[in-house]
Amino acid sequence: MVFEKVVFVSRPVFPFAPRALLAASFLALAACAQSNLAAPPADPQPAPVVQAAPTPDPAPVESQAVASDIVRVGIMVPLSGSAAGVGRDLLDAAQLALFDFTPPLFELRVYDSGSSPVIAASAAARARADGVRILLGPLFSEAVTAAADVLRPHGIPVYAFSSDRLVSGNLVIGNGVYVAGFFPEAQIARTVEFAVQRGMFRFASLVPDDSYGGRMSAVYSGVVQTAGGEVVASRFYPFDTEGMTATVRSLAQYDDRAAELEKEKQRLAENDDPISKRALERLETLDTLGDVGFEALMLPEGGQEILQLSPLLAFFDIDPVQVKLLGTWIWDDPALGKEPSMLGAWFAAPPREARLRFVDRFREIYGRAPDRLATLAYDGVALAAVLARTIGPAGTPYAIENLENPDGFAGIDGIFRLLPSGEVERGLSILEIGRDGPLEIDPAPTSFEPPLTN
Repeated sequence: MVFEKVVFVSRPVFPFAPRALLAASFLALAACAQSNLAAPPADPQPAPVVQAAPTPDPAPVESQAVASDIVRVGIMVPLSGSAAGVGRDLLDAAQLALFDFTPPLFELRVYDSGSSPVIAASAAARARADGVRILLGPLFSEAVTAAADVLRPHGIPVYAFSSDRLVSGNLVIGNGVYVAGFFPEAQIARTVEFAVQRGMFRFASLVPDDSYGGRMSAVYSGVVQTAGGEVVASRFYPFDTEGMTATVRSLAQYDDRAAELEKEKQRLAENDDPISKRALERLETLDTLGDVGFEALMLPEGGQEILQLSPLLAFFDIDPVQVKLLGTWIWDDPALGKEPSMLGAWFAAPPREARLRFVDRFREIYGRAPDRLATLAYDGVALAAVLARTIGPAGTPYAIENLENPDGFAGIDGIFRLLPSGEVERGLSILEIGRDGPLEIDPAPTSFEPPLTN
């Protein structure tokens, strides 16, 4: 049985003294940039009880009477299907935010996006009939498209949790539809800008030979050029070991550099002077001669792929001391600190401190670590709850001018703001991979005062 609707109703009073202060910081980021929504309550409370009502008929229901002074918000996550585990984490994170930030006369209704756009569209129709003023979620691009097609004509904003740029490619976002996920494009741009600030101007890329790799390569070329650098080498690798090895060998210009070493050794051997002999002895310890021609290398993959690629880089004499490896948030992985060739690599990610507090609190309450996307639901509910306080007698808290506040908002994942394009811009940190875990070497900005990055 699929639960189509879950209703949380806020209590009139919450016993958390810091709440008003945190709400104010959420709306007035420019005036109080150091405040952060993500701070856990002084006295963490247990999660609220979920009351589920099964709906056997998926057809849209008739509109329910909604009191004029109640702000009703919907959240749509996959509660059935293969992604139900992620949906559960999103929903549990939403419950934490509900306790932390919900004002009086606020309702959060939960809808299952299921495993198909048809289910998501039906759930969106129910949300509209129920009188929701904004929809948080869904997660996947097809569900976002389906929900947006139902809600946008009625002026109901959608704050989706998607990290899939195909949503943008399908022209779904914008005009009240936002995608709040963590996009590798933004992380690549932040890392490249930082590398240029550190004096690196010759860049290379090593990306998978698929649509994702093509997209990352194009984005990388654009941001490098904008930052004042130059992409001097690009390679697309296949997913078989032999092809991957050949691609890295080509990127490293290994054969040419090995030939150059042999040529220099032969030249020195023809000389019988002491200086030439000492130089020849030093060359005997090398496999190649000359540099690779670039100072930074972008690798947008993680997991087993990067653990397979990075030793090949060292094997073919792409020295991590001389060439800085650049990646994305997917590198926030303890396993990478155990790979010598990855030490010192840089990647961009949301600021870690508040997120780690959230993870600890989530684990304490629910007994498990949350999916990394769970903070999207927490910040989404917090955003909806805080904006609900701005409602007037005849107004709506989720008007475009409120959602697209240029000063932005502060959440667990740092500052963010909703753009007219439908994208959600975020302030990101730069982290360096170390043996004991990532180390922040350039903090995230605390306001959207230009420039966003220094």
